[in-house]
Formats: sequence, C-alpha cells, structure tokens
Amino acid sequence: MFIVRRDFLSIFRLADRGIMGMRVKDIMTSPVVTCVIDADVGKVRHLMKVKRCSAIPIVQIKGESILIRGIVTSTDLVGAFDDNIPVSQIMSESVIVTDPDASTREAARLMLEHGTHHLLVLEHSRIAGMLSSLDYVRMSAE
Repeated sequence: MFIVRRDFLSIFRLADRGIMGMRVKDIMTSPVVTCVIDADVGKVRHLMKVKRCSAIPIVQIKGESILIRGIVTSTDLVGAFDDNIPVSQIMSESVIVTDPDASTREAARLMLEHGTHHLLVLEHSRIAGMLSSLDYVRMSAE
C-alpha cells in the first residue's frame, strides 16, 4: 500500500477532528524492531514479516552505544532479490527523525518535505518509537 501526497493533504484536513493537535508520542509505534548492520537482507525480510512492520532501523552496536546507521523499508526489499547480500547495500542511510513531543502536524510536514513514510522518534538520543504514514491512517479510522 502506498500513501501519496494527496493522502497527507487529507490528513491535514483532519485537524478539525483533533488528530493533528496530538503529539507524535500519542500515535507512534513503540517498541521499535531494529536490526544490526551486519545482518543480511533475508534477516530483515524475515523480521518485517514476523513483526508485521514496514520499516526497520539498522543499528550498529559499539560498546555501550547503539548507533543508527540507516533504515530499510518494504519498498527497499522489493528490489532486493538476493537475501544473502548485506543489508547495508539496500538500506537508506538518511534517516529522518523527530521528537516524541513534536506535534503530529509537524511530523506530517516533515514526511512531506523529505518524501518519506517513516520517521524515527528519538528521545535523549535513543529510539523511542517509529511514526509511519500508516499510523495517521490508523488514527483517522478510529
């Protein structure tokens, strides 16, 4: 399922129903499934299927630190025919982030501005959640 610009514009019109006055933390998905950068595409594909998610942040563990290295979406997997290649070959290194206290309107604008369907939600440099365009659709349907 693809959500296009006009879908986001429809979401903006939901402001009168109170949805756009909410905070990211009110509609984000948490906890977030992550995968290590050393994994292969097959591992990410399996995680997405089992955990029923459409994007997975790719992380690298360095001592006590967890570094965000990229993100893999279901769209990235469409063009990946070899499950044995490193996930680093198909991931997007550009990860757009937001704050849990940001308004859902600000987050939607950020998605539009960057042409993405997923925002990683960081709190104190740690992954607090993931916000997807599907979260907006889910929220508007409730």
